[in-house]
Amino acid sequence: ELSSRERMIILKRRLTEDGATLEELGHVLGVSKERVRQLEHRALKKLKKSLEDKHDKPIELIADIS
Repeated sequence: ELSSRERMIILKRRLTEDGATLEELGHVLGVSKERVRQLEHRALKKLKKSLEDKHDKPIELIADIS
């Protein structure tokens, strides 16, 4: 399950038309843009694993996450 910070990052970076920058989100969260990038990466890995667990096979929807 995603933390509230991870959820916010995914929503604002990936699910909005304009997509917030790492720097913008870092300012809102009070962390560096590198930390936002790390949190986003972790959240995407969690989402990919959740999808794979539900479908019992690898999902290629999030191809850039390993």
